[in-house]
Amino acid sequence: MNSGIFILGGITFLTAFLLFKISAFMYLLQDIKEGKKRSWLKLFQVFTIDLIILIAGVIGTGILFMTLLNMAHG
Repeated sequence: MNSGIFILGGITFLTAFLLFKISAFMYLLQDIKEGKKRSWLKLFQVFTIDLIILIAGVIGTGILFMTLLNMAHG
């Protein structure tokens, strides 16, 4: 049961983060249409930061969900 709650917490975070990244991607496409240039280094930095946020967020939200479950069930 604990692993299911942990996975649910991870999926919850991934869903919220995915919606955020979709809106950021739409903003990037708008910049490309306007002719603004983006460097590969900048995109790689964004990817690295996003990866760190994803790892920490999934683990943190999973732990939060498990903690709340354990508190609720004593």
